Amino acid sequence: MNTRQSEEKVTITDIAKASGVSKSTVSLVLNNSPLVRPATAEKVRATAEQLGYVYNRSAANLRQGVSNVIGMVVNDLSNSFFVELLIGAERKMLESSYITLLAHTAEDQNVQRQVLASMREHKAAGIIICPSFETPAELVTSLRQWGLPFVTVMRAFEGEETDFVGADNYVGIQMATQHLIDLGHKDIAFIGRNSTYAVSMERLRGYSDCLEKNGITPNTDWMIETAISLAGGKDGMSRLLDQTHRPTGVVCYNDLIATGALSELGNRGLKAGEDMAIVGSDGVAGSAYCSPPLTTLALEPEHLGEVASEMLLARLKNPDAPPMKYLLKPKLIVRDTCGAKRANR
Repeated sequence: MNTRQSEEKVTITDIAKASGVSKSTVSLVLNNSPLVRPATAEKVRATAEQLGYVYNRSAANLRQGVSNVIGMVVNDLSNSFFVELLIGAERKMLESSYITLLAHTAEDQNVQRQVLASMREHKAAGIIICPSFETPAELVTSLRQWGLPFVTVMRAFEGEETDFVGADNYVGIQMATQHLIDLGHKDIAFIGRNSTYAVSMERLRGYSDCLEKNGITPNTDWMIETAISLAGGKDGMSRLLDQTHRPTGVVCYNDLIATGALSELGNRGLKAGEDMAIVGSDGVAGSAYCSPPLTTLALEPEHLGEVASEMLLARLKNPDAPPMKYLLKPKLIVRDTCGAKRANR
């Protein structure tokens, strides 16, 4: 008898008989119920594995009308911030016996609509989503009409009260800007202005307000609008370096842009922390391995992913609870690119 035939013939009754428990106990174990004692559950699982039993999850989903799948809809997987966020979210979901189904929209609203519709068809239990640029608030209405619980991360829906996990962008960029001012810089630029993106404008406002609070007039020529990408950071730094009057310090929208900016500095024979101070934002793991290591704001993406999962699990247990919100306060990580360590030496 081959393995496939064996799997098809093994039943819950067989497992119950072999492990010395009732069929209902086997069913509870296979559905990860906490009602069965751990020792008994382990015995049943070991017996099922020994007999070659394969649990028919699809059939169970059809009976229950919902699956153990959580959809993760991410806007930009080229940014390691969202990869780290996914790792945290997936780890927490796995602890609660959910698996995650990932979709990458690449900032395309049509792709976003397609993947959400597909997750609905596959009876996803809930969704964690970072919406694409300019996603209309009508999407919130659609998700609610579908009865699909969701948590948004990093980008909130304007004018809508929804479960949200993010970071205090305004305060964070103020911390970065103030750090450069405290080091003696007055000519400070910002790379990553994007007028279509609320988070970008919030960070830009934190930068501008911090300058004004310190009696420094913001220079609009140094508020560089560019793509949120490595290439955007490289291009933004190139445009700053081509100006007659260059800034001495730069606050970057995120670590992705900061890494591109560092690359262009190197191409020009310049070094961050000596010829120009640079601060990023996000605190992705790779920022510590830039050359030189990047001063940045720690937004703890893995932790944010875990919080998003915990919030969605709470929503699944209590669908009618008031909207929940979590804002992480960033922490400044001082490394070499800002020149602080060189100044101290």
